[in-house]
Amino acid sequence: MLIIQARKSGFYKFKIFINFGHFILAGSLLQMFNGVGTSWAGTLAAIFGIIIFFMRLKKLKDGLDEMGQAAVGILNIAIIIGIIGLFIDLIPGFGLFASIVFVVAFIFELLGFLKLKHCATIGEIGKSGVTFLLIAMGLAILTSLIGIIPFLGAVVGNVLSLIALIFIFFGWLRIQAGLIENE
Repeated sequence: MLIIQARKSGFYKFKIFINFGHFILAGSLLQMFNGVGTSWAGTLAAIFGIIIFFMRLKKLKDGLDEMGQAAVGILNIAIIIGIIGLFIDLIPGFGLFASIVFVVAFIFELLGFLKLKHCATIGEIGKSGVTFLLIAMGLAILTSLIGIIPFLGAVVGNVLSLIALIFIFFGWLRIQAGLIENE
């Protein structure tokens, strides 16, 4: 009877990780959508996505070791700063100030992912997923720099943002697979 309960418990945790993983993935993709679509609709989608990301990441934190929990704490700070930046970005004429807030959020997000890379709970597969997320962040930096170039910058920037979306998608899927593998 105890073995059956343990199996049921393991399956329940498996379902929880899948559920959290899908919502984290959806939130991340919606957040990144702001880099692809620069209209107010893109900003609203990013706000919605970042809120989903925040809620599910907070629940996932309980299944991680101390290093993973510390990383999620840093990511939560980045999310709160990012939400503030997104709301500021909706105000006409405050784009430069919003950009500064986004840079601060970006730095916290980078620190959180670097710390998550040392989390034992996600395993080697999950750590490779964090590498994908770091590559996506590098592409985001490159997109910002290339965006300065008139005409060509917008086209190349949008393509790089789409590539970053793909890296985010596969990064979170690998983190989810690492959590399931170590369960």
